[in-house]
Amino acid sequence: MTLPPAPSPKPRLLVVDDQPVNIQILFSIFSADYEVFMATSGEQALQVCAERQPDLVLLDVMMPGMDGHEVCRRLKSNPASQDIAVIFVTAQNDPAQESSGLELGAVDFISKPVNAAVVRARVGAHLLLRQALAQVRDLNSTLEARVQQRTLELETALQELHESQVHLAMSEAKATLSMLVASVAHELSSPIGNGLMASGTVVAQARDLQQLVDSGTLKRSDLSGFLTMLAGASDLTQQNLQRAHELIGNFRQVAADQASEQRRTFDLRATVSEIVHSLTPSLRRFTHTVVQIIPDGIVLNSQPGSLGQVVINLINNAYLHAFEGRTHGVVTLSATLQGERVVLVVEDNGLGIAPEVLAKMFQPFFSTKIGRGGTGLGMTIVHKLVTKTLGGEVRVQSTLGVGTRFEIELPLTLPPAT
Repeated sequence: MTLPPAPSPKPRLLVVDDQPVNIQILFSIFSADYEVFMATSGEQALQVCAERQPDLVLLDVMMPGMDGHEVCRRLKSNPASQDIAVIFVTAQNDPAQESSGLELGAVDFISKPVNAAVVRARVGAHLLLRQALAQVRDLNSTLEARVQQRTLELETALQELHESQVHLAMSEAKATLSMLVASVAHELSSPIGNGLMASGTVVAQARDLQQLVDSGTLKRSDLSGFLTMLAGASDLTQQNLQRAHELIGNFRQVAADQASEQRRTFDLRATVSEIVHSLTPSLRRFTHTVVQIIPDGIVLNSQPGSLGQVVINLINNAYLHAFEGRTHGVVTLSATLQGERVVLVVEDNGLGIAPEVLAKMFQPFFSTKIGRGGTGLGMTIVHKLVTKTLGGEVRVQSTLGVGTRFEIELPLTLPPAT
């Protein structure tokens, strides 16, 4: 059994000529930078190619027995050697022979007597092209699979979000998350679409490049243009996949908490930050801002899903009611520890609430915007979640023209259900 050649740091070059003096000339030109093999007949050339797998063959055309054209034909008909670059070296200046050689799969012709600088430059250029084409083939063979895998992951994540939306819509207390899921799904459409467009461009242009190679009409400018496009498309795909990955990651925990009523241990600052970040797509159309000044280290053992619903409803309530007719409103979220309890404050600098409205704040179906975007359930849900589910208290203060302040007082450890 013939063993494969050991890896060589140098490109492998096979020189085939029935005249030893010609072989010696080419050997002296390339031996310093290449691993050079020699053959003096067509049969010997085929054997060396099978055993050593050279990167390029400098092949004499006129040889006794099997000529260069026949050697090239056999190399190109064999899957194991068809990718070896072949350059014919001939003393014949015959355009018909050159056309015939190119049709057989040769990449170039060099005339005898050889010019050292010319033959060195041409061999170097074709080896560089061969290396680039190998990289293109490798990329082309794996790119579609990688894009399909990433797309499948994103589609799976979108399906998970959709399923969460269906389950949450069954509970009136969590109805606002339906809008949140729709916003995130809409936000994902841009990076997914941009990534697919970039990958599709790469696949199409890689096929065009392969056609130029197969036809023997590839120019250096074609290769350079393709590599420039490839770098840009790869960068665009990476940026958009990263954006989608970050968006899903920030939303996933919020969706998981909202979809269940299970308690767990969580950091208040991190959880509120995830909730606010997941609201960003739906709030982006406004000029208002949400400021968080919650300190690190406030740890609760409670139900983060229910707390998230409270925060979402209070922020949405401020955007819907407090900032009507105003720009650049601010909602501030802060928290302080008070023994075994924490007070979470949600405060806005909006219009304020009239006393007669404040007295009815937590009554079911009471809203100043019924029929204009209000359901009359938002504050009722907040009160029920805080007092019944989270075991806490909710207080509200408001001054017309100054703003409104909600204080949510919660135990650090949720008592067991009775």
